[in-house]
Amino acid sequence: MSVFFLPALAKILLTFAVILVLSRYLPLWACLFSGAAIVGLWMGLDPFQVIDHVWTYSFSAQSLWLILILGLILVLSDLLGKSGQLERIVSSFQGISPSPKFTVVAMPALIGLLPMPGGAIFSAPMVETTLRDDRVAPELKVAINYWFRHVVEFWWPLYPGTILAISLFGVEAWKMAAAQSPLSLGSVLGGVLFILPLLPSLSGTSRKFSSSDLGSFLTEISPVLFVVIGIFVLQGLMEAIGYFFLIRIPWPQYLSFVIALCGAIISVVLRNSLSFDLMKGAVLNKQILSIAMIILGIMAFKGLLVESKLMEMVKGELATYRIPPVAIIAVLPFIAGMVTGIAVAFVGSSFPLVISLIPEGSSPLPFAVLAYGFGYMGMMLSPVHLCLLLTNEYFCADMMIEYRYLWRPALFGLAFTILIFTAYRFIL
Repeated sequence: MSVFFLPALAKILLTFAVILVLSRYLPLWACLFSGAAIVGLWMGLDPFQVIDHVWTYSFSAQSLWLILILGLILVLSDLLGKSGQLERIVSSFQGISPSPKFTVVAMPALIGLLPMPGGAIFSAPMVETTLRDDRVAPELKVAINYWFRHVVEFWWPLYPGTILAISLFGVEAWKMAAAQSPLSLGSVLGGVLFILPLLPSLSGTSRKFSSSDLGSFLTEISPVLFVVIGIFVLQGLMEAIGYFFLIRIPWPQYLSFVIALCGAIISVVLRNSLSFDLMKGAVLNKQILSIAMIILGIMAFKGLLVESKLMEMVKGELATYRIPPVAIIAVLPFIAGMVTGIAVAFVGSSFPLVISLIPEGSSPLPFAVLAYGFGYMGMMLSPVHLCLLLTNEYFCADMMIEYRYLWRPALFGLAFTILIFTAYRFIL
């Protein structure tokens, strides 16, 4: 059979395989653009249509905002590192941490509370500072930073994917958060059981907790807290203006991130009395260009998936193969997560169909947990997940090797999701 007549699902999986193989020989951005071209041509678009869609989606407003935000993250991370404040953050946290392994887990999870696109690049330097041991492979560093960075995304109500899921299912936010919070436990357990044991013994001794250690940590990590609090304050201010003065200010979705990040950068510069040359070096960091190209490639790939109607074909194939509704509720978000590599995308593309398949009279929460848990694990295994690509770039790692560390905790997460779903079916 000609490969042009393969099922849509097979085309998706083969395209992923091509991206992974090419990543061993080409820059990641080139692999992503190649994947976009393959999808477009494979689905019958002519070359001019492919080029047009690649240009349109690569240079969309969302893409440019992401480049700006991630560029600012890299500038902030670079300044934190060169000023010595990053070292002080990790050192002060070790003063309140029971062990180095706890530190290397907690730091990415803490940054995970910040719903920032590609936020794993923020915690990567912290993991690198903690794991200085040459015996730790870069791919293992990627796995640790990437995996634990996302453990709160199941229920943390600041993430767009969680917000969209709550809206689509029409349930109270606290109920959705409470129902999905056990999935975070499963994700942490998966990482602790299958990733952390691969670390060698780390040097460092724990100290007795003291309020001075806590105060020092809060002082040093204040730029991160500034970003979190700044986002809340700015969004709350816009809501308050609209509520009390009946004025709706056009406020781009990502503008709060940009302002908060700029404020954090200014605070680091002032606190550490950084020179102009140091700031110039951070802004001209070559890694910013590399990451910008990766973002353009991701947006091009996703754009071709949309224009080619590939996901719509996958939905139709699953129905044609007479797969049971519960299996579709699990499998469809998983595939969407692998295809898009982002929570809001797998929620938006698959949950409307998921909701229509819920048995009449049943509580929607068990099915929401099943769909989100499977979609999340698909997202974590996606070769186009922005955080995975950025962390891979930061540590100069081999993506094929990284999957050796990720598939076991992901499989554990899927099993844990099924367990929670089954328990909820009896309880709710």
